[in-house]
Amino acid sequence: MPTELQSLHVNSVPGWGSDDLQHLKNLKRKNTFATRQQTADNAGPELQQIWLKKMKKIMNQIDNSGASDRLWVVPFSNRPFRFLDLGCCPGGFSTYILKKNKECTSVGLSLDPTQGGHPYLLEESLRARQTVIFADMTTFHLGENTIYPDDLIQPVTIPMPEILLARDFDLVLLDAHHLRNQPASTADLLAISQVLIALLSIKFGGTIVMKLASPDTQYTATMLFMLDMLSTFYVIARGVGGKPDRRLQLQDVIIPGLKRLWESRDGRARRLLAGDLDFIIDNRQLEGYGARLNELCSCVWQLQASALEA
Repeated sequence: MPTELQSLHVNSVPGWGSDDLQHLKNLKRKNTFATRQQTADNAGPELQQIWLKKMKKIMNQIDNSGASDRLWVVPFSNRPFRFLDLGCCPGGFSTYILKKNKECTSVGLSLDPTQGGHPYLLEESLRARQTVIFADMTTFHLGENTIYPDDLIQPVTIPMPEILLARDFDLVLLDAHHLRNQPASTADLLAISQVLIALLSIKFGGTIVMKLASPDTQYTATMLFMLDMLSTFYVIARGVGGKPDRRLQLQDVIIPGLKRLWESRDGRARRLLAGDLDFIIDNRQLEGYGARLNELCSCVWQLQASALEA
């Protein structure tokens, strides 16, 4: 396949590598994931409950990652706190946060279960503090203007819900993921849509927690660079757009660029191609980011390799 037609989720960043990454790749070649995927695609109520408990534990780990410096992701109940959970179902992240902070409120967004989304399993006692929106976020109109060729039928798009545009979220969680029963061409559209929704909704100086995979791919490396540039960066991005220079970069470069990218789909869902994210950092510059990327990700690769070796 020609390089220019490959998805940025597949292309690795050229010009750099690491022993930890190569070891992980060698292990992945020896492991098959078909059985795991089959199980995930046909999850019953028992497995959904297991996932719910697992995500609560993961959120606890994320929250306490900066506890030694008193930098919890979720504050205790001593001030107003509001969060947005993108891909909220079945509800593990939201359950943990709503139980820890008894005063916080939230909005959750997830694909409707009737369309293949996960069931909403948030405890009844917590639901009064969460407004849940069942919608396909790839159908939100996220550009300034969209022009469709005459030979295409304009896809149905809906306005982004007003509740997401108030910029009053202290924390935004990005955990929406593409389902294998959906067209493959929508995967990258979902990725760009949830990033754009997060950047349009977060309070300046807020925190973003974003699930990413394969840090050696151009897409993930670019997202890491963007969050590293906009915030004080751990695995969690704190202080997004909080400083004046970062806010200008966010408002004048990142958000307009993502909107142009959303508009450029020409009425179709398509994969991200080489050059699509050059407004954040181009391929040549990304090669120079390799040392920082290794610094951020070597512990992740070691942990993944340990899990595959077990």
